[in-house]
Amino acid sequence: MSTIISTEGVPLYVKIREVLRTEILNGNLKRGQKIPSEDELAARYGVSRMTVRQGILDLIDEGLLYRRQGLGTFVAFPHIERDHTRLTSFFESARQKGIHVAAKVLNVQVVPSRRKIAEALDIPVGEAVIHIRTLRYANHVPVTLHDAYIPEKLFTPILSENLEDTPLWDLLEKYGYRVKRAIQRLEAREADPELARMIGLDPGAPILYKERTIYAEDGTPVEFTYCYNRGDLYSLTVSMER
Repeated sequence: MSTIISTEGVPLYVKIREVLRTEILNGNLKRGQKIPSEDELAARYGVSRMTVRQGILDLIDEGLLYRRQGLGTFVAFPHIERDHTRLTSFFESARQKGIHVAAKVLNVQVVPSRRKIAEALDIPVGEAVIHIRTLRYANHVPVTLHDAYIPEKLFTPILSENLEDTPLWDLLEKYGYRVKRAIQRLEAREADPELARMIGLDPGAPILYKERTIYAEDGTPVEFTYCYNRGDLYSLTVSMER
């Protein structure tokens, strides 16, 4: 690990912070790697534990580090930051940030619509919908479990498409429905054991849960989605004015 550079007038915690930042940015500390404990860093650099902690807290605030209760402090993975002031897909948002993204299709089947799904898609309860479950990855790390439902009567040909290579919205537009707007609801939840296993979290870890209805240009609801996002790797931005 790098040494502290003697700089007149710069607080020790800032020096510790910048040493750790350099180690992260140059790849000596890898994404997901546990960093040395506060006691170890304090001994290594001849400073107090509180000085080390202040430097670490700055990097946690910046999103470069994160804590896991009882386990220590780890180097954070890049966040998928979604700008919810405009309608963009997961793939568009990630690629704009230079993040490698991929999707693994877990399940595709035609099922009868449950009440909530039917109401969102403006179809009778029980009418057939295509359920597409995908696990989405950022830089090879699972970040989102995505359950999409689309009306089977509108999109039967999608059943024969390669859903891992082509984003769903591109396919909706291919079959005549250009995505225009969305209504969504967000809330904080805890990961149940099955979800935690699928996206690499501890049971009870925070997730950002989302329900969203997508509408085409003509007002037709074309997709209803349940989305489960890792709280440690996913954030959103909303612009507000008064």
